Order: sequence, then C-alpha cells, then structure tokens
Amino acid sequence: MGLLSACGLPMSENVQVEELLRAPRLAGDYGALQTALNDWLGESAQLKYPMQGELLSPFLLQDLDGDGQQDAAVLYTTAQSSNVCIAFLQKDAAGVWQVRQSIEGLADTVDNVRLAQLQDGAATQLVVGYLAAQGDSYLAVYSYENGTVNAILEQSYEQYLVEDITGGGNEDLILMSTLEDGGVQIELLTVDRDGMFQQVAVMGLSADKFSGCAAVAAGPGALRRAGLGADGKRYLVLDGWTGLSGNNLATVLLYFDEESQQMLPAEQISTSELYNASLRNVSTLVSRDLDGDGIVEIPTQPDEAGLLNLSQSRRMDFIVWMDYTSPEPEKSFGLLDEESSCYIELPAEWEGNLMLTDSAEGEEAVELHTVDEGKLVLTMRLVPSSESAAGWTRLGVVASRQMQAKFGPDVVLKDQSYRLSRSLYRLNG
Repeated sequence: MGLLSACGLPMSENVQVEELLRAPRLAGDYGALQTALNDWLGESAQLKYPMQGELLSPFLLQDLDGDGQQDAAVLYTTAQSSNVCIAFLQKDAAGVWQVRQSIEGLADTVDNVRLAQLQDGAATQLVVGYLAAQGDSYLAVYSYENGTVNAILEQSYEQYLVEDITGGGNEDLILMSTLEDGGVQIELLTVDRDGMFQQVAVMGLSADKFSGCAAVAAGPGALRRAGLGADGKRYLVLDGWTGLSGNNLATVLLYFDEESQQMLPAEQISTSELYNASLRNVSTLVSRDLDGDGIVEIPTQPDEAGLLNLSQSRRMDFIVWMDYTSPEPEKSFGLLDEESSCYIELPAEWEGNLMLTDSAEGEEAVELHTVDEGKLVLTMRLVPSSESAAGWTRLGVVASRQMQAKFGPDVVLKDQSYRLSRSLYRLNG
C-alpha cells in the first residue's frame, strides 16, 4: 500500500492551531524520530498514544524487516488526516532517521499495539487495534519489508489474540467478532502448509447460547504461551456473553486439530457440560492465568461450594477455578470480592463446608464458619492502609485499602502448603 496524501501532505492554513497541539521536543532517539517526522511532513505531528496494552508509546523501535538493523514506527495525526497515521523510518548511511513511508490507519484512535511473528522469516509484523468514534473496533496487521509497508490484514473485530495455536513455530492470529444474528465467529489466521498467511479456520458459536465475545486466552493444554499439554493439543479459551440480559458469561474450550486444520471443541468435557459448569453472573469474571503458573483457569460458581448469609450490600461469592484440560481439573477454591475486584484463595479442604457471614469486626469485615459445626475459621476485613495489622495477616492493598485476615481459634489445616499471606489475587490487572 502506497503513501497516502492525508498522512504526508504539509499543512498550510492551520499552523497556529497545530502549534497548540504539538508534543514537546523529546530527547534521544525519540527526539530524533520526532524531528525527522516533522521535517518530512513540513509541520508538527500530533503524536498518538495507544490506550492500553504493553506498548503505550507512540514510538516503536524494532527490527521490523529482519535485516539486523533497527527500524522505527511512529503513531501520529496531522490536521489533514482524519485517522491515525503510522510513519516507518530507517537510519541512512550517516545514522540519521529518515521517513521511508507512511500509511493511514483505520480510525482516529489507537486502542492497542503489539508485535507479532506471523510469517516465516526474520521479519516482525505490527498489529494495531483501532477504535472508531462510534465504538467499532478494527484490526490491521502491517508488514514492513524492503522499505515498503503493506497492510496484510484490515478487519473489524471485538477481541483478538496472538499465539502459536497451531504449533507451527510462528504466531497465529485469532479474531473474535459478533455476527448479525448475534452469534460469535472465531477466525484463525495462520501460515498454512504452503507457507502463506491466510485464514484457515472459521468457527461459529450459535446465537441461542452466545451474544458476543467477552475475552479470549490461549494455552497448550496445561501450559500457556509455550510447550505442550499432556495430550499434545493447544487450546483456546473463549468467554462469551450469554443469558437473557447478555451480561452473564460462559466459556468455550477449543483446540486446533492439525489433521483437519480446524478449531474443534475440547474432548475432555462436552460443550454443553462446559457451558452449564462455567455459567456465571459476574460480568468481569473472565478466564485467566490466575496465579502466573502458565495455566489458563476457567472460573465457576458452583452452588455447592459454600453458603452465603451476607447483607445485601456485599457482593461476594465462592469461586472454583478449573483447568478442564487436566485429569484433575480443580485448581483453586476461594472467595470473589466483586467490589474490590479480588479473589482470596482458601484451603481446598474447606470447600463445601463453609458459610460466609457478616462480622462484628465492622462493616468492612466478613467471617467464614463451618457449616457442620458453626466453627469460626477465618475473618477478613478491609481497613485504611495505615491501620495496624497486629494480630492479623496482611493480604495486600486493594481499592486503596489494606485487606487483612486471621484464622479462627484452634484452626488446623491439613494442607501445610497453604499460605494465607499469599492468598490474594487482584483480578483487575
């Protein structure tokens, strides 16, 4: 795709307005890149920052074409461009940054940016998620080789994931989008057997169960990001919106079948069984690698996990996190605190024999009692961060307050590996 005039023509009439929007001069490579871009444009570019993700700078330094030399990409707009533009720069023989090409993006806001190796060879592709003013999301994948930029994918999406799902060594691109009938479409883009980057698998989730995609994660069996599971299959974990209100969540577990080159439902648990087991009424409770051990766990809210006897103002529930690719799927049992968006892991031996109640320790405190004996086993409370922790165990800081807990008298655990001090997991990160 060639140079687009909206990203490259110098500005004439709106200089004074643009001067007010101009970013301050930066030092080092960033400053040199900004100068090179402004000189090429004949005006001051307004830098555009991604809204989220790991790459939050308008400047990206990377060997994009795989020639061993560092390249650069800069996100910006001008008074004449309605959408974000991306300039690609290389250093000349004198070591000075020079703009090689600029390309216009798909919307006026950059939602996220990441790098990927989707094709054979040493080149790295640039994956950019755009957000339009009306709320629609668009994804573009740019390839920069031999001084030329090509948009090898431009498509609307709701969620996307870059992972080596197929096990071919290169990363694959999984796109999720909602169909007109309300169902969810899953597209797998990968390097096929002929070495070409193209769509090789499409799968739909019926509208009678799902109305949209909430989140997506990947894991090769019991391992995420790398390696193989016990059965040698690589899995995709999809959380979809469901229920009459469309605010509930349920999960689909898929794997890539090398023989058919398609995404298929997991064999360890049927699709309907997983839907019913993972149906949950907390819209933020998505599947994740909870403890950072590489495993993508699916949260469930089984009724038999524990009893609730709380005031109406408290939003807490018992949660069991599952890995359905494992012969022993249950990974963690504990309490979800919706207000502070955190999870407190509890001893697995307590599951099914707990009642959660309000506490005399204060409005921000709760207690856990055994159902069979009514024995107090744990008290938890939220207090100001400056509050003394004497007699309590500090779990961590959530919502600018300190969460503390203490065991009840004479509590003895069978699981000696359980550590109350390491039981808190923040779910909003």
